[in-house]
Parts: sequence; C-alpha cells; structure tokens
Amino acid sequence: MPPIAVLLDLDDTLLTSNTARFVQAYLKRLSKALRPFAPPDVLVDLILRATRAIQLNEDPAVTNRQAFERVFLPGLDGSPADVTATLAHFYRHEYPALRRYVSPRPEAPLVVRHLLQAGHRVVLATNPIFPRTAIEQRMQWAGVHAFPYALVTAMENMHACKPNPRYYREILATIACPPERALMVGDDPANDIAPAREVGLKTWWIAPEEASLPPALSADFHGSLAEFLDWVQDGGLPRLFGE
Repeated sequence: MPPIAVLLDLDDTLLTSNTARFVQAYLKRLSKALRPFAPPDVLVDLILRATRAIQLNEDPAVTNRQAFERVFLPGLDGSPADVTATLAHFYRHEYPALRRYVSPRPEAPLVVRHLLQAGHRVVLATNPIFPRTAIEQRMQWAGVHAFPYALVTAMENMHACKPNPRYYREILATIACPPERALMVGDDPANDIAPAREVGLKTWWIAPEEASLPPALSADFHGSLAEFLDWVQDGGLPRLFGE
C-alpha cells in the first residue's frame, strides 16, 4: 500500500496573504522592472494574457513556463536573453519586498513537520503560475522551505494549473500515488477543493471563520489550519484512509 500523500496549498493556507494588494504591488514592480521592453500598461495586459495561456494549455508536453513565454516574449521589444536576465534580477532583488503583504501562520511548519515525521508524503501544491524562485521565497516567508517535499509545483515543472483537474492528476502521476490515498488541503473552493474531489482526492477546506462552501461544492472536512493540525496529531489521516 503506497504512503498517504498530503497536498498543501500555500497562499492563505500555510501563510496569510493580502492577495489583492500583493498582486497589485507585484504587477507594479514587475512592470517597472520590464519598462525597457514595453510600456507598463502593455506589460500588465501581456502578463495577464500569458497567464491565461497557462490556464488554457492542454498540451501535456508544454510546461507552464513554455506556455507563458510563447505569449509573453514575442510581445516585448528585447531579446529573450535580456528579458530573462532582467526577470532574474527582479526576483532576486525586487520580489523580496512583497513580503510585507503576507504573514506566516505559526501552525504551518508544525503541520509539515508532523506529516513528514508520520511517514506521509507532502506536496507543496501551490498554483504553478509563478517561477520556482518566487514560490521558494513565499515558502521561506511561511517558514516551510526547509522540508523534503515529494514535489513542489512551479511553472517550470508542471503542465497544467489550478483549477484544471489535470494539475492534480499530474501531481499524483509524478509521485506515483493513487487518488484514493491522497488528501488536498487548501483555502480556495474552486481551485483546491472542487477539482481535487473530481479527481478522487479527499479534501480539507481551510475555511475562513463563519464561512460556508458554495451550495454546489462540498469538502470532506473543513476548519482552520490549527484545527487541521489537531486532527492530524490525533491520528485523523490513518483513520481517514482505513489504517
């Protein structure tokens, strides 16, 4: 019997994010960094269209990064090498300033540590529309970067993104885990819960206080990250999977 796999979302699951302000600041800083290649308004539209290309990609041979770059790079007035170097500088020197828009959740590293010590496989299942460097920085901000994950999903190594069910199927295929041995934990009903359930995973919705799932959706469990930690420490996973 394969080990239990737990897929953990990152933003607003393992760390708290002011998403609207984060995205606004991210686009503003990125547009400024890429100003030599296009005006800011053109860049924002181009970034959004390239991100949409990731969401629409149905070719399992095309990574999310390739889908993004096929739309993004031709729209810029500069060589791919120059753009790539500028982006590397941005993520190394500018992206860290966005940390002010997130805050860690103290339970997050405890959750990951307990799952691994119990022998479960852990996947950092954040939406792979960002490069690995951006995801690793957010993992550091959450205090969950120094763990041996079975997989960390990023635009470089994935060929689909949320809410496409293919994203979850690709994770399971990569770690060789059947869906009936996996649990998805996340805060977004549309991105984390519905498609994971469609693929056959169990689900835990990290629910805001006094929130309820939309009527058309359901989750196997719901509660805060602290409640999820209590549940796993109390042996919830072995009970769930009949061990």
